[in-house]
Amino acid sequence: MQSLTCLVKKEEDQYASLCVELDIASCGSTKKESVQGLKNAIETYLEYMVSEGREDEIYRPVPMNELKDFLFPTHSIYEQPLKAIPLEFGMVHSCLKSCG
Repeated sequence: MQSLTCLVKKEEDQYASLCVELDIASCGSTKKESVQGLKNAIETYLEYMVSEGREDEIYRPVPMNELKDFLFPTHSIYEQPLKAIPLEFGMVHSCLKSCG
């Protein structure tokens, strides 16, 4: 099982989520919707990269300046609580094994 870091924060009337290891983001009206959108985007990305034979390019961390902006936005007048949660993917390992 592969674990990825998902950051979730509230931005005005929606939630934003970001996968730190893959530089993939999503948003939604609720935390659950935002995380599910992120999980779907990650699965689609992983399936695509494996199908293209680009497993060695899968990991692409969020650039530090973008991570800083996500964590500490300068435009926000309110302090928002930030939550980091692990997302686990069993298919990553099995996809990489079958393609290798």
